[in-house]
Amino acid sequence: MLDKNKIRKDTERYLMDGSYEKAIEELEKLSVIETNDPWVWNSLGECYANINEEKKAVKNFMMAYKKFIRQNDMQSALSSLERILSFDSTNKEAAEEKNNLLNKLSKEGNKPVKDITKKIPIFSEIEEPELKDILKIAKDLTFEDQTVIVKEGSKGDSIYFIISGIVSVYKRDKDGKDVLLDTLSDGDFFGEFGFFTGGKRQATVTATSRVEVYEFKKQDMEDVAQRHPNVSKVLVDFYKKRVLDNIIAMTPVFSGLNYNERADIINRFSLMVVDAGKVIVKEGERGDAMYVVKDGALQVSTVDQNGNNVILAQLGEGDIFGEVALITGKERTATVKTLNQSRLMKLKKEDFQDIVKRYDSVKSMVLKIVNERAEDTIKHLFEKVK
Repeated sequence: MLDKNKIRKDTERYLMDGSYEKAIEELEKLSVIETNDPWVWNSLGECYANINEEKKAVKNFMMAYKKFIRQNDMQSALSSLERILSFDSTNKEAAEEKNNLLNKLSKEGNKPVKDITKKIPIFSEIEEPELKDILKIAKDLTFEDQTVIVKEGSKGDSIYFIISGIVSVYKRDKDGKDVLLDTLSDGDFFGEFGFFTGGKRQATVTATSRVEVYEFKKQDMEDVAQRHPNVSKVLVDFYKKRVLDNIIAMTPVFSGLNYNERADIINRFSLMVVDAGKVIVKEGERGDAMYVVKDGALQVSTVDQNGNNVILAQLGEGDIFGEVALITGKERTATVKTLNQSRLMKLKKEDFQDIVKRYDSVKSMVLKIVNERAEDTIKHLFEKVK
């Protein structure tokens, strides 16, 4: 009996390696047991296109088109027709079907709402009127095989959702070599770190087949979120799962937790928007919360022995502050204020204390940090006596 999951994995591996003949062999097997899956026929079309067998490519893209239509996936159906016409611009059937489809999409507002919710699960939580507003700002892009879509280290403020095709995600190791992290396909997304923080891209994403994506710019999405509060909530929840989780995982005090345990923690964080010039924590006060900087800029300062204000550091996207006072139970050692309007994720003291009680790994790390700080204090005192 054919194992369709294994066949899919083998196919994706061959596509990633550029072994199109082997991918075709696997896809032909899959077409027998997954006859109604348009991905199979679309992938066959791409494979035949890559080995210059255009007639077979056209045949399979037309099959994919018909399957997409049956699933009411109009945008992907249109993409299949465009692939046919890229090989054979005189193909009357494809040209006629494309015109009919474009007329239908135009009447529906260019992008079919029901289709996008199937392709991009995050939008399934958004009501149709809100979704239509979102789709107006979506940029429909197509990338050919082996095109670098985003590059590690570059600046970026947009997120990409894959409508069709396959991409590979790479990250450079300490020796400068690209290491494959993941392979993404229909419905997956990438670029979320740059989208939410405005920071540098954390990985390189390369098309390993012809890829169609929707690109959303950060500012455009925020404009929509201001008009639709529910969109803002969905984006904040998305940020927690995709970005805040990574930040928490790298924070020493929470490093021993698994994914599900971290999920419990990040759900306790709440978003706060703070105007420029506001003091978030004040030196000498007792700590009542810890914070993660979602975006914005903050300044850390202290008062020296002469009463002068000394700037210690500047904080930005992804930085954490306020955790030391919660861990040690002592007074704040510095003042942190906003330099411009900033958005912070806040974890209250009572939630932190509950987390310490609930998770042994957090409790152990808290005790370790407290002991290390006590040792540093004792050492510092002895050095002064000498």
